[in-house]
Amino acid sequence: MSLFPLSALTTSQLHHPTNPMTASSSSDARGDQILVDTVEDRISELPDDVLVRILKDMTTEDVVKTSVLSQRWKDVWKKVPYLIFDMQKATIPNNMEPLVVHSDRVADSITEVINNHKGHLAGCTIRHYYHQCHDGVLETWIRLLTLQKQTRALSLSNLHANGRGLNLLELSPNAFSHPMLVSLFLSLYDIETPHAFNQCHNLMILKLDSIFAEVDVLNTVIASCPSLKVLVLHVLWYNARACLKIRNNNLKLLHVASTFVDCIEVSAALLDIFSIDYIFDGEYNFVIDAPRLLFTTNMERLPSLNYNISCDAQEMENFGNKFLLSRDANYFRRLKCLAVAVNVMNWKEVEMLRDVLVSWNGIMRELDILFKDKEEGETSIDGAQETMWEENLFPNADFRVKVVWMFNFSGSNEKQFELASRFITQGTVMKKMMIMSSSVPAKEKLDIEAAVAKLMKLPKGNKKLHIGCF
Repeated sequence: MSLFPLSALTTSQLHHPTNPMTASSSSDARGDQILVDTVEDRISELPDDVLVRILKDMTTEDVVKTSVLSQRWKDVWKKVPYLIFDMQKATIPNNMEPLVVHSDRVADSITEVINNHKGHLAGCTIRHYYHQCHDGVLETWIRLLTLQKQTRALSLSNLHANGRGLNLLELSPNAFSHPMLVSLFLSLYDIETPHAFNQCHNLMILKLDSIFAEVDVLNTVIASCPSLKVLVLHVLWYNARACLKIRNNNLKLLHVASTFVDCIEVSAALLDIFSIDYIFDGEYNFVIDAPRLLFTTNMERLPSLNYNISCDAQEMENFGNKFLLSRDANYFRRLKCLAVAVNVMNWKEVEMLRDVLVSWNGIMRELDILFKDKEEGETSIDGAQETMWEENLFPNADFRVKVVWMFNFSGSNEKQFELASRFITQGTVMKKMMIMSSSVPAKEKLDIEAAVAKLMKLPKGNKKLHIGCF
């Protein structure tokens, strides 16, 4: 919501935009005086950049309506950084207008708004009917938004997909290769050729949701986008008798959700965040070469997320983490399991872990934690952060996980012990907490077992919780 929604504007301003500050009185039929209160329009006195910030979180339909408030507001909407269009929400007059006629009329309005907007766009979202896939309108929008508006983030969604061939994304070569376009979301299209993605060195984020394509076509699309840092795939195959190949040394985050395919091969040297929502039919034919990921086994069991927080925290921009937690990602909708590598002596990493756990959708099935040691030059938790750690619930009062497995646990590390104890006493862990004590030197094993014995004596938030070593 905007800080100053239209509801903040009084009725008198809406009905008398040309003279909003006038106070007057009138008489009804009986001669009684009715006083019209003076309304001081201070909002309109604000500079344009402030008014644009007021409008930027409103729907485009409401933003455009502000042009009738007064002459002062006439052109303000044309400077907003984002445009959002949803044809499904456009009213059909008297419910009598055929859908094709309705969609054409609304499409013309969208084109008019884009043309009338002044300046460049940070982002644009369009949800349209499949008719626009066939009449050239969709390509017109893309050309306007990329070439004229130099839009940085573009989201296109097809409403009411109606079977193969009716949702074809048939565009000119290099349609998405404008250097200013860095983020592209596509939903519910058929992609039969990769030509629109030719030379897409500009794209850093690509999300393909409910896309129908040949495996080889998608391989070419991915290879044409070598600068990607985020790749999210939810793909349905025309022909799955091939190998999905993802080779990119810039990727920070990768999500793969698809129906059965012969095999999946991933090579990504900088990958910190990887998730998969894929039920393998028979043989587990999945190969991943991603040295930063520390958990790469058993991912065929349930939709799972693998996150090396320690590596991601060292990056200046934390690109993958920002996308992971963003409102538009819908990242946690189906995931059931989480595996993380984290140094709990580093406050930034602790906060990143908290953010992920708080954002989780529902009860987590399994949480695997690999504790990382403090590295040279790394910042530890200071006094103020120590107080926050002691006073606050971690991650919060609502998060629950059925089973926790802890790896590289040190019996002498107070912060690791603190995290484990909180999970126990707060009732965060519902069924089982297991701490690895095997494959470590004898002295360390004794320390771990002693720490586990202390944990077992703590009051349990869940009385049936089992705590042990493996």
